[in-house]
Amino acid sequence: MLPQVLPRIFKVISLALSRLLEFSMQHKVGESGQQQVTGRLAMVLALTRCAPLLLSHAMRSRGVTLEQLEERILLIAEVTARSRQQRRERERRRREASLGRGR
Repeated sequence: MLPQVLPRIFKVISLALSRLLEFSMQHKVGESGQQQVTGRLAMVLALTRCAPLLLSHAMRSRGVTLEQLEERILLIAEVTARSRQQRRERERRRREASLGRGR
């Protein structure tokens, strides 16, 4: 069933993206800032919505199962979280060290 559904999904995504691209490119000289922001926001929203689908399709075409893809995503999330925690710890130690010198 997946081979029958994917082309339709990609068609809908491509039509939506082309419409949003058209919308965002309607930048005219007298256009308000809010209209510009709305167009950019629409593009970002569309791209963030279709990115997971495109990623999973690309990985499946390379022979990666959905379970393997999930494991990879979780591993990336774990590494990212660890990196953020280490950065926070460095910042905390730096603040504590600067407070200790100020006394």
